Amino acid sequence: MTGHLLKILVVSGIMTTGVSTCLATAHSVDPATMIAACPTWPSHCRIDLKGQVYKLQDTLRINPLTMTLTNGVLDASGLSDGKPAIIISSDGKGQPESYDTAANSIDHLVLAGQPKADGIVFDNEDEDNIRAAAITLKNISISNFRRGLTVGNHAYGFGLAHAQIHNNATGIYTIPNPVDAGERIALVDVGVFNNTLGVDDEGGMELDWLASRLDYNATTAFISGPWTFDGHIELAPPQTPPIRLHALVGKPAGSLYMTTGSIILVNQSGGKASSDYWVQSDSPYSSIQFPAQTYGVRGKIGIMNGPAAVYGPALPAFNPH
Repeated sequence: MTGHLLKILVVSGIMTTGVSTCLATAHSVDPATMIAACPTWPSHCRIDLKGQVYKLQDTLRINPLTMTLTNGVLDASGLSDGKPAIIISSDGKGQPESYDTAANSIDHLVLAGQPKADGIVFDNEDEDNIRAAAITLKNISISNFRRGLTVGNHAYGFGLAHAQIHNNATGIYTIPNPVDAGERIALVDVGVFNNTLGVDDEGGMELDWLASRLDYNATTAFISGPWTFDGHIELAPPQTPPIRLHALVGKPAGSLYMTTGSIILVNQSGGKASSDYWVQSDSPYSSIQFPAQTYGVRGKIGIMNGPAAVYGPALPAFNPH
């Protein structure tokens, strides 16, 4: 660990003052040792992997109040079944009640695992200190896990940007009955592709997607909360509706609003109806607003199978004059 000292010379009084920036950088033989060497609050610890590849033997725990993990490759293929590669949590004694975490992030990281382990998990169980989500994830790749990114208790308001979540059993997973979670999570330039299930929302999260992609997931999404989606969905002709809408007790029903700037491509469909239905719903309280441009999406029978309402039906592709 190194501390930086800023010296300020006051010429008129010929006085020198020392001010600590409370910044530390952890360098050591492996990420777990680097994290263990980080100072406590209020220091900000930057865990810089220096572009190296590290093989994880156990779960890394990142404190969103004090840590940034950056610049490297983590090979989690040797993790035990059911274990997460990274837990983001401020659980534990001595943590302050503070939102002062704007500088903290996980960024420029490649994370690859094994099909029975999990990637990154947001979760905070300590009711006295609930800052699990006060961190930004950006410029990351998460692949080959049971669940790539898991959203758990007290996970809200965090940002996910410039991310690739691919080749997992489930790309993004939200736990059932989460506590104090899911408030307006923004996903910017996020690709969720080549997963068996792209997004499995069991907790009713509010997800805002901007300029993002849900491509070639065997099933695109289970949605149990309000979604806005601006981006691109691409897949082969589906055998079953690739999007399912659910309603959870005590929460706003699953709904999907796709912007007019969005597009859905069903390749190998020839632009014709690719399936009987595009969305399956199990509640009349769900809804879909569908002004997005489409290719091969209009169902043979209808856009929605179920009691939910459809606003702004899918239209044929726009052909400009």
